[in-house]
Amino acid sequence: MGSSLLHALPQDMRRDGERLFDISMWCIGRDVSHTDNLLLRRGLSRERIPAGQQGTSAYSGALPGGGALTLWGFGALCRVCGESIYVPRDGFTPFLVEEGRVAWPVFQAAALGTPREPVTPGECSAARAAVASLAEWLAGYEEWVVSLLGSGWRHECLAARRKAPAVPVEMLAAEWRRLAERVEALERPVENESFVPFTGA
Repeated sequence: MGSSLLHALPQDMRRDGERLFDISMWCIGRDVSHTDNLLLRRGLSRERIPAGQQGTSAYSGALPGGGALTLWGFGALCRVCGESIYVPRDGFTPFLVEEGRVAWPVFQAAALGTPREPVTPGECSAARAAVASLAEWLAGYEEWVVSLLGSGWRHECLAARRKAPAVPVEMLAAEWRRLAERVEALERPVENESFVPFTGA
């Protein structure tokens, strides 16, 4: 997966997203081993790894505002705006996936083929929409987990990690919402006030 000079997301957003995604994915890994399997309880469907294969199970569900999500331990695939956008856990840089060339089901990142970075304005827009939708989904999921089990469960998840989280567990949902807003703001045109008609007296 090469890099180009133009990215759908600025470096600071990719860095912040990677930190948040790493925490959330760790916690989700604990959630699926919970007695209830919280992803299934949340309404996602699971595709188990066949015996003898390596990788992680695939969990699929709907994204807020339309679109679909597939979640693995190594990242997420968001289907929005007519594109399939893969957001890896490592790097948090959105890539386009040609689903027609992928042999489904997928349990390893390598099985997604050779995802490429978005290059056209439309592709960059779709990539940003996917990241914003993923961030909104993760925010809603975190809020749901805390409402279901209280913040104690998340503290327990992170205590097992033995690595201080980049953000306090109580702020995880809010930070995902903040990231979604920052990504969505990239799509808004910047108004130059010098061109706004003067309407005062």
